[in-house]
Amino acid sequence: MDVTANVKMALMNDPILRALNIEVITNKGDVRLIGIVDSQSQIDSAMLIAKGAEGTHAIHDELTVKRSSL
Repeated sequence: MDVTANVKMALMNDPILRALNIEVITNKGDVRLIGIVDSQSQIDSAMLIAKGAEGTHAIHDELTVKRSSL
């Protein structure tokens, strides 16, 4: 399995993160996570999960917390 598939599978195994549309782009073990999430804790979780995926060397966080519509 390649790095992209490893990271995507790991994110899909998380009950909260699987509902989010997080794009995973990899290049030789460098992983970029791109998308909009609901909270900083979701970013932290996604980063931790991606770091633990086999074949990952570096993580680049391009996740953004959705702004409240208040």
